[in-house]
Amino acid sequence: MPQPIPKRIQQNNPDVCNKSFNTLLIDGSNILELSSLGDNTISSSGKKIGGVFQFFLQMKLLLKKGNFRYVYVFWDGQRSGNLRYNLLKDYKQNRDKEFNDDNLSDYMKEVNRKVDYMYQRFVKKQDPVKLQEKQKQKEIFYWQRDIVMEMLEELFVRQCVCDETEADDFIGYYVSHKKPNEKIVIVSNDRDLTQLISDDVIVYVQSLKKFVNVKNHTDIMGYNYQNVVLKKMLCGDSSDNIKGIKGFGEKTFFNNFEEVKKRKVTLDEVIEKAKQINETRLKDKKKPLKWAENIINRITDGCQGEKIYEINEKIIDLKNPLMSEEAKELLDSIMYAPIDPTDRNMENLYNIIVKYDIDSLKDPTTFGNFFSEFMYLIDKEKKNLPV
Repeated sequence: MPQPIPKRIQQNNPDVCNKSFNTLLIDGSNILELSSLGDNTISSSGKKIGGVFQFFLQMKLLLKKGNFRYVYVFWDGQRSGNLRYNLLKDYKQNRDKEFNDDNLSDYMKEVNRKVDYMYQRFVKKQDPVKLQEKQKQKEIFYWQRDIVMEMLEELFVRQCVCDETEADDFIGYYVSHKKPNEKIVIVSNDRDLTQLISDDVIVYVQSLKKFVNVKNHTDIMGYNYQNVVLKKMLCGDSSDNIKGIKGFGEKTFFNNFEEVKKRKVTLDEVIEKAKQINETRLKDKKKPLKWAENIINRITDGCQGEKIYEINEKIIDLKNPLMSEEAKELLDSIMYAPIDPTDRNMENLYNIIVKYDIDSLKDPTTFGNFFSEFMYLIDKEKKNLPV
């Protein structure tokens, strides 16, 4: 259930209760990663700093486009994805992701160790030079992330990070608990987040430079937004190493289930249609289609086995995010609540820029112009303070 708004906040900020207002939700880890890859600028002290500048430039451009009352940046936790890993051993193994299995039984730990050995022995043979480069990129990312987080604190931007929680789960939880009069813009390159769109929620896909909404999702993505979870339950997601039904890819999905482009389709409908397709082929004295049989019989190359639909849905469905109670309590505590202005100011922000040699923002005039849009946000946050 949505969290009640304290009376003091209602009195000082009545628009939260009555007038519609806009909120910006940023998938911080996702956007910073793309920003880092797209800008190789080196500071005067020899550090890669381009990702920091690009991150704030993207925020600046978005703040120009929308009159946002609140801005949140969500980060992947140190062991983000661990909750999904406990459901699916293959999860993100293609990204050299390491997870913790302390909560599993001794039997499952032993199974996981054997799977890890097989994966390392036969699949994950990588060039040591490439592995070293990946580690270097990871270190650069976290170094830049620390700077971005430090700067955001001075700019009155709310941030959330919690050990096992992924940024998109925070976003899914927020959307499920938003105010009825709240309009949301989500910023990410993760197209899974389009499952959250509604009349009040849109997604800005940075790599496409497009706002995706209820009306244009089919034109941009090729199918109805209400079928995002269904598609991935059946087809999987190679980027996260989630296996789908064997022999059943997106092309086969769209070619044989065109209704997914027009309306919401259920899993039962897909299974029933797969049965009908093969029944028709048998009547015509043709061999049944293997992919249709696999849909009916839940056949996959993944470790989900016959529970493929249930496991994939739990992993993919952001309307039921995988979060610890600690993560939920953290987000509940900062939603709409006043931000303490103590020791937060633009002078501190400028000192951070000087400290880390973000040379393009060192000039005082450039600094003031660059962060002008953020000043409007700060003013709004200060008006939210209890009297």
